[in-house]
Amino acid sequence: MRAFLLLLTTSFLSVASGAEPLPIDPLWQSETFRKSLTASYGIDSRIEPRITEDEAFYLEQVGSSMAANDRAAAIKALTDSSLLEGSPAMLSTLASLQFEEGKADEAVKHFTAAIEKFPNFRDAHRNLAVVYVQLEDFEKAKTHLVRALELGSQDGLTAGLLGYCHARDEHHQAALDAYRLAMLTQPGERQWRLGEAQALQALGHSREAASIYQSLISDDPAGTAVWLAQADAWIALNETQKAAANLEIVHRLGALDPSATLSLGHLYLQSSLPELALERYRAAIVAEEPVSLARAVEALEMLTNAMDWPRAKELAALITASEPYQAALAEADADKDLASRLTRGRALIELESGDADTGAKLVEEWLARDPLDGQSLILLARFREEKSRTEEAVMLLEQAERLPAHAAAAHLAHGRLLVGERQYAAAVEQLEKSYELDPLESVGTYLEAVRELQ
Repeated sequence: MRAFLLLLTTSFLSVASGAEPLPIDPLWQSETFRKSLTASYGIDSRIEPRITEDEAFYLEQVGSSMAANDRAAAIKALTDSSLLEGSPAMLSTLASLQFEEGKADEAVKHFTAAIEKFPNFRDAHRNLAVVYVQLEDFEKAKTHLVRALELGSQDGLTAGLLGYCHARDEHHQAALDAYRLAMLTQPGERQWRLGEAQALQALGHSREAASIYQSLISDDPAGTAVWLAQADAWIALNETQKAAANLEIVHRLGALDPSATLSLGHLYLQSSLPELALERYRAAIVAEEPVSLARAVEALEMLTNAMDWPRAKELAALITASEPYQAALAEADADKDLASRLTRGRALIELESGDADTGAKLVEEWLARDPLDGQSLILLARFREEKSRTEEAVMLLEQAERLPAHAAAAHLAHGRLLVGERQYAAAVEQLEKSYELDPLESVGTYLEAVRELQ
């Protein structure tokens, strides 16, 4: 009889073909996970229902059917029995078989019925929690996992799944405690070690997390998810070159998605490797499913902020030639701010390294569509100033000063223009207005320097 019960519990592991995978799918392939389940059905009458001779008769039929790999016959033996509704053991067995068939809702119904008949049915609580995890009803899963622990469950599966539920709720300290409890009985379970690392990272212990990730990588270098998780830890520790190395490995394995590839470009740029940065930006933009226009513009702004004008110009050309981005900009509800940022970026590149007239024309055309774009007004004022058209530049800046969101930047630009004209008293007035609206330390320092020139 004991061997039969082990067979039933083992068969509970195999999710039927076509069912949605569990969120922590690698766990279900783990040997320690299987051992935890198959060894858990005990004979303690406080936590497991006693099985009568009549129930044993039907359960033996189920066992014979399962030995012949005939799950349909096993289910029929249970559903045809007049004892089913009154037998917690038979209800729980039926629920396990239904779960394997992908009938999660039916499994919930019969596990629940088993618990109603025998409230302290520890493994029914735990197995019902597993079904709820698959259904992504983590609150209900948590309730039954906690109850299984209260009933004396000491297996790593119960504590580990509870850790997963806590992690889903962003209760990271509780998740860490649960994962560590799970590892007391399943110290080698990869899923719990990964959970511990993720909880530590969420709690700000990135160095410890990185160490655990390194151990997991040593065990399975092909596990790209862990390389990515460790990259996050390195970024949190401001170790950008290590993070870039991790992402590059995943990229070379062909498993880095375009968004992460673009982020790798950012890391290369921060590490003073602009050519590699451009290569990764290019890969992210020309991918079969490219990054969003917002991310592409973000990359362009990274290059313009670094004043890497040749590479910025190449990337801008790539973005404007992209059919998906052209379509996004042409949509009726296109993001106006995003289009403005792209235009300003292209114009700034022309101002600094190309044809200033072309850059000015880009901004003028945009302002014809959106005359209240303060940043574009300020940029066009720079073009006018470069051409010694100072009066026009001042008029543009005065327009921007009337826009609350851009007033501080406009007054600052106006002040700098007046410093160039050696009108120091008027410049101080403009800089004071800028500092009053946005008291940046750099503006305050500049203001004091200009005051000394009066």
